Amino acid sequence: MSIESQAKTQAETYEPKATSDAGSAGIGEPSDPKAYVIDVGTIRDTVSVAREMPISRDARPRIASTTATLVGMLELLLGEDLNFDLDAAVRGMYQAAYRLLRIDRRPMSGDPTVVAWEYMRDVADLTSQLVETYAGQQGEAEIDGQ
Repeated sequence: MSIESQAKTQAETYEPKATSDAGSAGIGEPSDPKAYVIDVGTIRDTVSVAREMPISRDARPRIASTTATLVGMLELLLGEDLNFDLDAAVRGMYQAAYRLLRIDRRPMSGDPTVVAWEYMRDVADLTSQLVETYAGQQGEAEIDGQ
């Protein structure tokens, strides 16, 4: 058998395999939403770091990194059922979050450091509100593993 025909046979019989339990859905299969765990403690810690971060020119890379982490956490919380349709306050938080996360609202690399710092703080504040809403609805004992 030639190399070309071996390669063709392998390509025809190849089946992608999942490499981890967290993302074990195969290609084209939806992942299990329960596989993603919201770590309330880590979110609270990240919010605290953002709130305590001083503003300085040399802090810009740390501001960008913390902002990216907070944006991911906020997006994760937005995917949870927090009784959006039943609670006007939660609905307001969702609306504020979607406005804040718009690309045209995010700071650009050429913007002053203070703009990036203020954006990070805004994301931290909204993330804090949503994680506390989540924690209240889930119950602290369940979240903290007690």
